[in-house]
Parts: sequence; structure tokens; C-alpha cells
Amino acid sequence: MNIIQELEREQMDAVLAKRNVPEFGPGDTVKVMVKVVEAGDADPKDKKAKGKAAKEATVRLQAYEGVVIARAGSGLNESFTVRKISYGEGVERVFPVYSPHIAEIEVIRRGKVRRAKLYYLRGRRGKAARIVERTDARARRLNAAWKGFKKPKGEPDDLTQIKGINADLQGRLKQLNCYKIEQIANFSDEDIANIDETLTLNGQIEKQDWVGQAQKLLAEITVEEVPTEEAQA
Repeated sequence: MNIIQELEREQMDAVLAKRNVPEFGPGDTVKVMVKVVEAGDADPKDKKAKGKAAKEATVRLQAYEGVVIARAGSGLNESFTVRKISYGEGVERVFPVYSPHIAEIEVIRRGKVRRAKLYYLRGRRGKAARIVERTDARARRLNAAWKGFKKPKGEPDDLTQIKGINADLQGRLKQLNCYKIEQIANFSDEDIANIDETLTLNGQIEKQDWVGQAQKLLAEITVEEVPTEEAQA
């Protein structure tokens, strides 16, 4: 591996630490959540705002749903093309797989196709442009794949207090809606297996006893919250 490949690998890992890239291909219907940055400049008509610092830019998510008609490239330069029909007109958009401007990629439906490039859909409309849904064993396995926990209430905890969880791994856990120490303390065997397989941790959870560490942290927090007799007096 040369230095360029190493740098590309680092950038890819940085993106994967923040979000997962699901397995998908041509014919699949996907929903891409794109980050849209809205400028926060002051209103030019507001005379009082002149000379003041510009307002902070805001980031919102915009959903783009359509059929993947092609994937191209490899590594950091890999991209995919999504086509949808908007107001009767075909619209296509190319997304880099590892773009930092993509918040999430969700596979809505898996299609059964025989080609790697589905450009023929450009000349079809209505029923002729429909793609048969894929229902084989592999598609069922991918659809049934574990996608994470239900989003817990409250602010995220600092999971780096647990030995073995660094900032990057904390970000990857957050993508699975795991960001509370209490969640880790209550991991079941199934939860451990799912996380280990999804994040490719090679048994790290059990080897480093995340559950035991989380339970000790919770016990310490509980002791700190309980007032002593002197404080009550």
C-alpha cells in the first residue's frame, strides 16, 4: 500500500467513524440524507446589522430518494448515481460514497437486475421503468440485518470513560444509537454479538469487559448522586 492509498484509507475511516455505508447496488432504491448548509449572513436591508459578525450557518438534512442506476470508481473516489422522477421529469444526481456531506444512506428496496448500469431507464416511463423486487436469500439476509438500537432519551454520555472506546469508536457506536453508559451496562449477549459483527470488533466488547466497566461507572454515578447524612443534616 503506497502513501496515497494510506491517506485515502484514513479519510474513508474518518467517514465510516461517523456513519455506516450499507451494502447496495444498481436497481436498489435508496434514500440519501444530504447535509445542506444554509448561509447565516445578516440581512443586507438591516442597517443595524451592518458591521456586525455574520450569523452562524445552519445545517439541515434533505432527503433524496431514487433508484441507483450505476456505481463507479473504487476506494475514496467511488460514487453512485441515483435517478428519480420529479414532476414528470427524470432527475439524476451523482453522490460520492464517502462524501462528508452525506449524513446517511438508507436502502428502501432491493431490486432484481441483470446489468451493472441501468441507463436504459432514462428512456422509460411508468410501468416500463419498474424494477422487480429482489427476494432471494441474500436480499432477505441484508434486509434483516441489525441496524442499531432505538434512539435513547437524554444527552450522549462520554463513552471514552470505558477502556477500549476511543473517539472514533464512540462515533461509530453513536451511529447505532448507542451513546449512553446505561445501554452498555445492560447489553445482552445478542446485543454484544450484533455490535461485534456490525463494527467488526473481533470480540473486543467481551475481552475488555465493557459491560462490567459500564456497570462500575453507573454505580459510581449513583453514589455521587445520593446525599450523605452530613449533607442532609
